[in-house]
This record gives sequence, structure tokens and C-alpha cells, in this order.
Amino acid sequence: MVFAFGHLIGAWLVGLVIEKFSKIKITNLGWGLLLFGGALPDIDFLFNLVFGFGYHRSLTHSLIFVIIAYLIIYLVLKRFKLEKEAIFVPIGILVHLSLDMIGYPGIMLFWPLDYFVHFFDINKGITLLGLAEENLLRKVKYLIVDTVLGAIWIGYLYYSRKLNFER
Repeated sequence: MVFAFGHLIGAWLVGLVIEKFSKIKITNLGWGLLLFGGALPDIDFLFNLVFGFGYHRSLTHSLIFVIIAYLIIYLVLKRFKLEKEAIFVPIGILVHLSLDMIGYPGIMLFWPLDYFVHFFDINKGITLLGLAEENLLRKVKYLIVDTVLGAIWIGYLYYSRKLNFER
């Protein structure tokens, strides 16, 4: 299980790999879209909170969502003649999905099919929001690790002078 900072760091690292091996310099818009895509699938938490759906890692963690998000961003950016930048959204989403497939029970990659896919198994019809004590304790441990990763990332950006807190 990966939380917000873990997803952002994963997308950021993939961006660094893209820049290094493809000799492409990612623009600020490209970086923003990559990081946006890295966090976007967890928008289902907001839907759960507002509408009470109760399902995480379903539609927004599927290949259908990757395509839909890309098409929407592509059409919006096309109006500004920036459609080439749209490719960074699905890259960020795919990084997010890959990270979520590491942990059990995985994601509904082929939604609406009722199968959760992770790198080690495929499970049918598992409810994800059960908070048994062992699950809650495990989630708290992941949250702590995620917070530490976020602090390290912000520290790195600050000390490498890519982030400035002064006015």
C-alpha cells in the first residue's frame, strides 16, 4: 500500500528516468501533469467521502480510467496547442497503478470485472475498505513510512535549491 507521497515520488522518479534515458527535457507543465497523474487515481477517496460509494481501487484504478483521463486532458490541452504534454498524465497514472499492484489486494485493473490484480495473485471480489485491527495497524505503518518519504523528498528539493520557502 502506497500513500500520496509515495505515488508522487514514484511519478517523479519515472520522470527522472524519462529525462535521463530519452534525452527529453520535461517541461514544467509536463512535470505538473506527471505528478497530477501520479495522484489522480486516488480521487475515488473524495467520491467515497462525498457520495459514500465505499469502493477504492476500482474505476479510477483501471485501464479504462487511464484512457478516459488521457483523452480529457488531451482535448483540453489541444485547445492551447499543448496536446503533446498530455502523455504525462497516463504515465503518472500507470506509475500509480503499478505501485498499488504491489500490495494486497491490488487494484481492479480490468474494471468493471470484479477481479483485483496485484503482482503476486488475482483475487475475485474482495472488499477493500474493511478496517480490521491488523489492517488498520498495517495502514498506519505505511502512512508513517509515506510521511517520512515525503519529508525526505521535500528536504531533497529544498537542499538542491529546487524548492524555496523564502519570499
